[in-house]
Amino acid sequence: MLKNVLLASALGLSIYALANNAAAGHRPEGWYIALEGGANWMDDTGIDLIGAGPVTWEADFESGWAAFVEVGHRWDSNWRIELEVGWRETEAECVNLGAGCLVGDMGEIRQLTHIVNLVHDIDISENTALSVGIGLGGSLVEANDTAIALREDTDWVFAAQALVQISHRLSDRLDFVLSYRYTTTEDPSFLFFGPGGVEIENENHTVTVGLRFDLQADAEPMAPEPVMSAPPPAPAPAPRQFIVFFGFNKTNLTAAAMDVVREAAAVARHDGIVSILVSGHTDTVGSPRYNKALSERRAKNVKKALVGEGIPANAITAVGKGESTLMVQTGDREIEPRNRRAEIDLN
Repeated sequence: MLKNVLLASALGLSIYALANNAAAGHRPEGWYIALEGGANWMDDTGIDLIGAGPVTWEADFESGWAAFVEVGHRWDSNWRIELEVGWRETEAECVNLGAGCLVGDMGEIRQLTHIVNLVHDIDISENTALSVGIGLGGSLVEANDTAIALREDTDWVFAAQALVQISHRLSDRLDFVLSYRYTTTEDPSFLFFGPGGVEIENENHTVTVGLRFDLQADAEPMAPEPVMSAPPPAPAPAPRQFIVFFGFNKTNLTAAAMDVVREAAAVARHDGIVSILVSGHTDTVGSPRYNKALSERRAKNVKKALVGEGIPANAITAVGKGESTLMVQTGDREIEPRNRRAEIDLN
């Protein structure tokens, strides 16, 4: 039954992405596109003559090739949904109709798949993630000039797949991706002699490499102008407040933001700080309720980054203030990069 409902929906989406304990907010959000290519192995299979009872025909396949393009969207919760279009070609190595392998060109099986994948990313380091997913869709399977079919024939069948990926960030917008797909379909049928033709099982194992590109770059906000003052007679103490800026409607930390977090953590460790307050803020675009939730996610991601730099979690308080405390006063629904921030206060 479609390989036991695709191995029990990829074992409960790998036990709901390892009990949903994955860190979030460090990877690009928004729309992306990916291109992948690699090798495909189609499982050797029996050939069933439709309407004629059990037969002993078999088909063996050589390794083939595959290529994919994906367009998807990723949320700051580490969930992604994507449309994947793939092409596979696998040559038949041996078609045995009961009297040994047929000699000559056995032709090939071609497959055009179109599948919607639901994927969860699990951050295993700042730049590397493990992803698990499942997908549903369809496959146009073609027996091309092969002993499996009387002549070239196609069949559209339901398809499902389980997906495992390792991705590594090469830049703020580009990831290298290594993927494994197990894809199975309903049994496609093709023309042959007899009342109903033949049908075969169709199970594929595909390994690919490729690149995933974030289509929405995080804008680097303009830093507030410094306030000029006369230098004090003694060296100034280490700063007690640090400000992290965010892109529009974003909660992930850019490379510049992580530099600020590391500086704040270093000062806290050096001075023996025992209490840190992280307050998240937004501009005035969006409703107050939405901005309150957005500011809380920003504060929580900064706290998570501080913990990653060695600050105890129980020493950090994270709060969201929405649009109530603006660095730059603006009207309602007005974009202002300096208001999209989180303040780190060392006490």
